[in-house]
Amino acid sequence: MRMIQFNVPFPKDKSLYVQEDKLQDFYPYFHQHEEYQFMWVIRGRGTLFVSDSFHSFKEDDIFLLGSNQPHVFKSDEMAGTRDVECVSVFFNLKGVLSSLSNMPELGGLLAFVLRSANGFQVPEEYKARVKRRISVLRKSNMMERLISFFLLLKELSAVSEELKPLSVSSVPDKGDGTLRINEICRYVKDNFRRAVTLEEVADHANLTPQAFCRYFKKHTGLTFVSYINELRIQEACQLITSERYESVSLVAYNAGFNSITNFNRVFRSVTGFSPKEYYGRYKKNVH
Repeated sequence: MRMIQFNVPFPKDKSLYVQEDKLQDFYPYFHQHEEYQFMWVIRGRGTLFVSDSFHSFKEDDIFLLGSNQPHVFKSDEMAGTRDVECVSVFFNLKGVLSSLSNMPELGGLLAFVLRSANGFQVPEEYKARVKRRISVLRKSNMMERLISFFLLLKELSAVSEELKPLSVSSVPDKGDGTLRINEICRYVKDNFRRAVTLEEVADHANLTPQAFCRYFKKHTGLTFVSYINELRIQEACQLITSERYESVSLVAYNAGFNSITNFNRVFRSVTGFSPKEYYGRYKKNVH
């Protein structure tokens, strides 16, 4: 899908921009924008394409989309109607909010946002609380709106370990040691298509396997196995949706799997679909 750089009509004198839409369909083009976006789907259902992954959505689902994270919401053609209603909260950490990063009381919340660069979907058990926060935020003005926004971030940062990224295009650092963890991730990204092992990567990082596992989980929020599996599934998704797609077995091999059974199992656990189902849904929704 061709990607469009979208310009959000963000007021220059505002820290946040709240947009409420009642439309016949979602914006139809694969796009990205510099602003982060909380998206609360009040009415509508379909498929969210984000980077090289996709996720089903329905009424009352809530997502955070990262800065310049390519995405498009596609309505379900079988739903009977494409009418949609949604509330979006846009904010830009490079704008007015950047000055707040020097405040110790707020720095942790903004760091949480930076760690969420790959976006996330709010888990079912927390949706009611987040909906209440957004409802208060959309009705507030000036200072009350900003306070409501930080309370929303506080609510989500408290459960950050339960927030799964929408894609694995990159894994942000979760603390000190940015250069080291980036080098580890770069090494894994350069080698995941072959049978790279935990012991090999730990040795590359000059750590024992046990120490490496603790370090990697602390700085990425993922286990090493989860990270490399998601990289491989992301590669598989790219191959399936490209003109190079020939067969599931060839995709599995080129993505770094040596077992088609294991590939099918991991693919479903990451995407929620079998490879053939993924391809079918992609072909159905891409046009």
